[in-house]
Amino acid sequence: YSLVRFADDGFVPRLFFFPGQKRWRHTLQIWVLVSLLAGNLSGGTKFNPLLRMLILGTFLRSFQRELWTFLKMIPQMILVLSILAVIVVFYAWFGVVIFYDTPEGKESFPSLIEGIWTLWICVTTANYPDVMMPSYNTNRVTAIFWISFMVISYFYCMNLVLSVSLNKYDESIAERSKSRERLSKKLLTEAFTLLDHGNTKSITRESVMRVMLILNQDIPEIKCLSHDEKHILFAFLDKDGSGEICLDEFLDFGSILLLKLSKTSDYATFVETYLPSIYRSGKYQVLCQVVQSKYFDDAIDFILVMNAIIIAIQDYQLLAGGDYEINAHFNDGNIDTIWEVFETAFT
Repeated sequence: YSLVRFADDGFVPRLFFFPGQKRWRHTLQIWVLVSLLAGNLSGGTKFNPLLRMLILGTFLRSFQRELWTFLKMIPQMILVLSILAVIVVFYAWFGVVIFYDTPEGKESFPSLIEGIWTLWICVTTANYPDVMMPSYNTNRVTAIFWISFMVISYFYCMNLVLSVSLNKYDESIAERSKSRERLSKKLLTEAFTLLDHGNTKSITRESVMRVMLILNQDIPEIKCLSHDEKHILFAFLDKDGSGEICLDEFLDFGSILLLKLSKTSDYATFVETYLPSIYRSGKYQVLCQVVQSKYFDDAIDFILVMNAIIIAIQDYQLLAGGDYEINAHFNDGNIDTIWEVFETAFT
């Protein structure tokens, strides 16, 4: 794939390593590929799975975007996590002292490091409330230590971590939206300048139609536009009806391309015309949606195919040119054979 991308850039290193995201992404891909090759040649394949995941990440734009969002969260998360760390260290220190020479102390707080590890697991609720039961069975007052720790660390600090993460993520989403708007405006302005050959501050209908023709031919990500759709979209762009597009109108070009056009008919069904109350009911609308859905068409096609398969199996001997004897039960008027059951069900 990297070789194909290099060929797409005309085997010009300056274009392949163009400054920006393209440079660091292609540099990282080359570095990982070289590392994988060196590992396979030297027999050191221990880190190959990690390197393969890393090179996969360089092709996933969504993964890169979310990773960058996570990295930007770290500075704000450090303050909250440091508060949680101080609380855990303080309670671990306190636990080592108050549970000294007790079964709880020997099991969970033999040292400060072990106490920190015990309380950190407790924050995840993986060992709670089992971890507090030895001391609680000995003295009910120790519940104050455990419950206060859980209230402060789990119910307060962890929710604080969650709120900071959500706020930062919302800010990142808003920043992405603003960045896309700025980029879209910049690119559309450049495109408008290129299309405005006479520097008249406007683009003719013919120029816009040629752009739509190029989009149909060369840009598969954009749906193919029919002749009528092109003129309808141009009418949306030409807000003042002048027949030409100014810069302010052209800035809506990207949004206009996202519009989904559909044809409607004045035809009204029997129920819609003579039974409007039934037509407007919720259940009838659900029925309409089901019948008009793609899944309903697929279900009908499946039933027709199954019907054909059943008929083919039933008449296989006749179709194969072999001796065929009609079962007497087929004409007795009763549904008493498996084939009659299938025929009746499909009918």
